[in-house]
Amino acid sequence: MTQLPMQDPVSRPGTVAAGPFPIAGPDGGPPSRPIIEAHGLVKTYGKVVALDHAEFELYPGEILAVIGDNGAGKSTLIKCLSGAVVPDRGEIMLDGQPTHFKTPNDARAAGIETVYQNLAVCPSLDIATNLFLGRERRKPGILGSVFRMLDLGGMRAPGDEPARAAHHPEHGPGRGDALGRSATGRGGGARGGVRQSRGDHG
Repeated sequence: MTQLPMQDPVSRPGTVAAGPFPIAGPDGGPPSRPIIEAHGLVKTYGKVVALDHAEFELYPGEILAVIGDNGAGKSTLIKCLSGAVVPDRGEIMLDGQPTHFKTPNDARAAGIETVYQNLAVCPSLDIATNLFLGRERRKPGILGSVFRMLDLGGMRAPGDEPARAAHHPEHGPGRGDALGRSATGRGGGARGGVRQSRGDHG
């Protein structure tokens, strides 16, 4: 693997260090083209500069850590890359092509899913509905298209990919019959399993 120089550590708010080791090409030469990259991203909230011309590159096969002090803009950068926040300036490229994510669903359609560090579940909803937050499935026919009724049975079906993950004792919230139960009172591990299942199979 070709080791590239590490970027300078974060020294001021709004600067994010992303890297440092892109994967070398098959022949040990220069790295392949990034899967996703961002150049000159700027995001401000009034006088607060959350991102100050941030740069980001993620290469095939790479596990990348974004490191910075509190307030450096790490979360804002990830939100820009996942469509949760629209940057004021800068460019995001996916497989070498410029792209513009206006919503998380846009990024999700492109294969980008975000698992946030908070537990991110709605305690008043059951496990199955939490798994499908933002991508709820509707009943077929007029019930779904006109009356917009949710297909709760389908979302809880074991044959569904997120539901299969939830049935798995190592990756989901527990037994299959838990899918129809409220998330209220679930422990941190169970809620984390819901969050992870949603991200893995979104």
